[in-house]
Amino acid sequence: MNEMIKNLLLRIVNSFMYAIGITTVVYIFIIFFTGGTPLLPEYAGRFDNDVKALLVQLILIGLMSAVLGGGSIIMELERLGLIVQSAIYFIISLCVWLFVGDFCWCITKYPQAFISIVVSYTVSYIICWTIQYSICKKNIADINKKLKELEEDNHGEGYSD
Repeated sequence: MNEMIKNLLLRIVNSFMYAIGITTVVYIFIIFFTGGTPLLPEYAGRFDNDVKALLVQLILIGLMSAVLGGGSIIMELERLGLIVQSAIYFIISLCVWLFVGDFCWCITKYPQAFISIVVSYTVSYIICWTIQYSICKKNIADINKKLKELEEDNHGEGYSD
């Protein structure tokens, strides 16, 4: 099996399992400390009991995480370039987030709230991307500086290429 496909499947499975595990722990704490379930009444009303509602929400959160984790494989497709990779990942993450968010939390019920969420997500993504890009660019500059220093040191000691 191709290495990239193995990596993709590993990311999907790991992301799903981590999301399920972490969310389950959070649910347990919420239920234990508040005595209630972490469900919106409108969402919970779609099911005949809270346990089914929690399980479906848990699975959807796991699937959302699996898509986000699997989607990160796009960042390894170097021929696309960083901007295209980032744009595709943004579209994937926004779509899956909106689907799960709408099903679980009815985010499209009010247009103003929906627009606010999309704009907030977009701005947050751009800010995080810009910060990460700046850090990466600085790290590359530092590495190049160190390589140049090493090269100058080697030439100064009589070494030749």
